[in-house]
Amino acid sequence: MENDIKEEEKKEKFTWGERYTQTLLIFFGMVIAYGLRVNLSVGIVAMTDKSRANTHFIELPWDESSKSKILSSFFWGYLITQVYAGQMAQKYGGKFFLAGALGISGILTILTPVSAIHGGVLVMCANRMVQGMAQGFVFPVVNVLISKWAPASEKGRLISFVFSGTQFGSLVMLPTAGLLASSSGGWPAIFYVSGALTLIWVLIWSLMGANSPLEHQTMSEAEKKFIINSLSNTTSKKPLPTPWGKIFKSIPMWTLIIVHLTQNLGFWILFTNMPTYINYILKFDIKSNGFLSAMPYLIMWILIIAFSWTSDYIRTRGLISNTNQRKMWNSVAHWGGALTLVSLYLFDTSTIGAIVLLTATLGLNSGVFTGFLTNHIDLAPNFAGTLMGITNSIANITSILGPLLVGFVVTDSSNKDQWGIVFLYSAGVFFIGNLIYVIFGTADTQSWNDLSIYNEIKTGKNEDP
Repeated sequence: MENDIKEEEKKEKFTWGERYTQTLLIFFGMVIAYGLRVNLSVGIVAMTDKSRANTHFIELPWDESSKSKILSSFFWGYLITQVYAGQMAQKYGGKFFLAGALGISGILTILTPVSAIHGGVLVMCANRMVQGMAQGFVFPVVNVLISKWAPASEKGRLISFVFSGTQFGSLVMLPTAGLLASSSGGWPAIFYVSGALTLIWVLIWSLMGANSPLEHQTMSEAEKKFIINSLSNTTSKKPLPTPWGKIFKSIPMWTLIIVHLTQNLGFWILFTNMPTYINYILKFDIKSNGFLSAMPYLIMWILIIAFSWTSDYIRTRGLISNTNQRKMWNSVAHWGGALTLVSLYLFDTSTIGAIVLLTATLGLNSGVFTGFLTNHIDLAPNFAGTLMGITNSIANITSILGPLLVGFVVTDSSNKDQWGIVFLYSAGVFFIGNLIYVIFGTADTQSWNDLSIYNEIKTGKNEDP
């Protein structure tokens, strides 16, 4: 069997297969999902300060506390649906859940200007919260989809490419939002354009997407056999009962929860507040703000691709164990990022120096895509959606707290010392989270993923699934 898989891998290596088409479609879905998240980070600057955009559009009287609540409200809804999303995708497939999640988000994005102008802070919070509930399906569903489509030899680069859509979405949306805010359409154009593009993607995905190779009607039998054989040792063809007890007793799983918590807290503090920092501390207008905010994500996206190909090269040649690979890349992301943030706090840097350090922080953070973010599929590919749902929902509690914490610490957006405290805090959580991951993390497939669990449960031999 192993020799057959290797022969099939050689045949498929240099051909464009349907797995790449599906990967590309899911990638663009992730681009759109994150574009819809970050559009408000730039948009809110123009919405509350008309001098920073087209002056013919209304300026909303939101103070820093109100803005922080609106920015964090997305995550109030986001954490609610994660585990349910993973369960549903494992049971019924992810295709239409992903279409529905982004379809709802797209419609609500188009309604954002009406919500903001006529509904105020409360309605805006409700709008963003429902968007968060819809997008709570995205990560667990994508994890299920990619676990069915990525053969073992290409797992690192295909998974990383799909999830790099999060950075590419930021890369595209941040400068685009700045340009749209200054255009004749004003800041409402940010939401009309991004919402309309989302609905176009939903239509394309509904027509071309597939839950798995088994359900795809037109792909070649050779490619289908290649993918299925590659995953046959770890992935079931039918849904299995979720081993809840074993999951929550698993030390690797709790380690994954902790490192995901610290990643989200440290990253989202920077992610949602960088446009404000560039605007008030580095003194750039909305157009420059968008491009400067996007630059770190360009570097990050490039590094995600480079790291993932390097990771697959290391894996196929057995140079480092998968566990040590995960820890190595995660250390680059978190400890490397912590070092650059501490430097930003300690040294009196110029504007260029600050941009370089922030770019380095987010660029190095790309290591998490070949680090802990791939670890869910390592531990239990049969339950990848549920594991992602668990860690992502718990981790996103910190995504709510992050913007609120910044709002508490940064009472004056032009106070450089207050921003320094925020950066130091992010560095601390990165350091602690990765230390725990280095000590307790593993990439070994866990015993509770084994297909024999299904037979044990059916025969009554396993009372604690």
